[in-house]
Amino acid sequence: MTEVEALLKATIGEMERLLATKTVIGEPITAGEKTVIPLLSVGAGFGVGAGSGKGDEGMGGGAGGGFGMRPVAVIVIEEDAVRVEPVRKGGGSLIEQLADNVPQLIKKVIDEREERKQEESAEKKGEGKEKGKEIQVE
Repeated sequence: MTEVEALLKATIGEMERLLATKTVIGEPITAGEKTVIPLLSVGAGFGVGAGSGKGDEGMGGGAGGGFGMRPVAVIVIEEDAVRVEPVRKGGGSLIEQLADNVPQLIKKVIDEREERKQEESAEKKGEGKEKGKEIQVE
């Protein structure tokens, strides 16, 4: 078996292990007479590559992959009924809401830092700061 085949076989084996039924159907949570079972959407991707130089000059290979998951629904089991409730976009968990807002928060922090740097640079150059109709030179 070549190095690429071994990497591919190991990567696929690990992906199969991670993407088992338990991955998309969460552990049941029981509270009182209700049981809730989370259902998850799972996406995965991977890649494998290898190469060699001329003759005995060298050889290398690598494999990588990743996957993500998000809640899509829950199964609610009650004493006399079973129903599936979808998880609405925007109504996710606190962690999901924070994750959705991280890019905007990072941009805001970067913009504020850049603005502060420009103000400090202007102050050092003695350009002054416009405030209302007056210009103050500090």
